[in-house]
Amino acid sequence: MKEFTVRTISGVVFTALTLASLIIVPHNPLPFLILFSFYLVRTDYEYLRLTMGKGKKALKIISLVASLCLLWAVAFGLSLDNAVISVVLLISLFVLIMAIPAVDLFEGEKFYMSFSLSSLIYIALPFAVLIPVAAISFLFSDAEYSSSILNYDGWAVASLLIVMWMGDVGAYCIGTAFGQGERGHKLMPSVSPKKSWEGVYGAVALSVITALVLRAFNLLMPYFPYWVSALFGLVVCVFSVLGDLVESKIKRHFQKKDAGRIMPGHGGLLDRFDSGLLAWPAAFLFYLIALFIAG
Repeated sequence: MKEFTVRTISGVVFTALTLASLIIVPHNPLPFLILFSFYLVRTDYEYLRLTMGKGKKALKIISLVASLCLLWAVAFGLSLDNAVISVVLLISLFVLIMAIPAVDLFEGEKFYMSFSLSSLIYIALPFAVLIPVAAISFLFSDAEYSSSILNYDGWAVASLLIVMWMGDVGAYCIGTAFGQGERGHKLMPSVSPKKSWEGVYGAVALSVITALVLRAFNLLMPYFPYWVSALFGLVVCVFSVLGDLVESKIKRHFQKKDAGRIMPGHGGLLDRFDSGLLAWPAAFLFYLIALFIAG
């Protein structure tokens, strides 16, 4: 009971803080960027520590700085309206990427640079993708253009996260109730023994329902038909499940239960954002395809 209480409180605080950074001032990206910069650094660090072990500080620092350069380069290019800073950050990113294999020469026989480089694709890129998701959605919002804020709609990112999180709730509730024991149907026991197909069905159902509710309040793709929002919920859910399984496989390979301990009862931020690492890019592609078809 105590563990459940701690887990619940930790989850509520995390959710409230995250959503507050997105919707209190929905057309100002700075609160989101500041909080998610911390989320990115911590998530990236947990991945690097999980895959590279202790030490290797130089490679880890280079990777973390490169991740921040990517996030803020996209932010300045799309939402903060400063192309010069964006270009400087992109140049810095490329320099850091080239430095990774050079530094790796002095880190022993193992190719640690593979983990450093993969962190940019697996961790940093999905975080950075959230900015164009918000920028695209701004085109369909009622906000007026500002010279200091080029285009940003925090509700788009908040809606994406809510759909993803409600899918997790559906998976947990239905999976716990019907997917355990002999009557349950295991999803991928070699990767994650507790996950079941029943949990997936619960996740799909609640994700789609949540997407439709958000659409009803004009918070998710308001200028598209309801079936588009339902399909959005389905796509986000499917890739969320895949993202969860990918991280489970990584942890199983490195024989770790959790990626970190920053969230009591939940583990690390990598454990919280694992679903989004595939769902966020999928959502971005969905937006692009929807805009192309609608246009």
